[in-house]
Amino acid sequence: MKLRNFSLILLLFFVSITSAQRMMRQAAEPIDWVKKLDLTDEQAKQMAEIQEYFRSEMMSMMDNPSGDRMGMMYAMQDIQKERNKKIKKILNKKQYKKYDKELKAQQKERRKHMEERGRGEQRGRQGQRK
Repeated sequence: MKLRNFSLILLLFFVSITSAQRMMRQAAEPIDWVKKLDLTDEQAKQMAEIQEYFRSEMMSMMDNPSGDRMGMMYAMQDIQKERNKKIKKILNKKQYKKYDKELKAQQKERRKHMEERGRGEQRGRQGQRK
């Protein structure tokens, strides 16, 4: 009996570790914009300031949820649009084009992971209810 309980606990432990590792791998890797966009020192400094400001805006919004998920989603989209406007001002056209392309690829990857986990499927079914 003790061996069985111990085996069960050990199995649960390994399952939880494996699950946590899988989730960490699926998390988006942070992008090194300095290298990707070949930023100057001044651009890198401005980019870091912009990213940090808007990251803190998003985090404070997530820390204080209003309960209105759609409203929160729209507010976050507005924050992202504002961030992109500010970033566009500090990058040249070639850099911004590369930045935009990389963001879209990252968003596509996130959507893919969400669908794999079933969230996309659930969202699709909601529209089919009668």
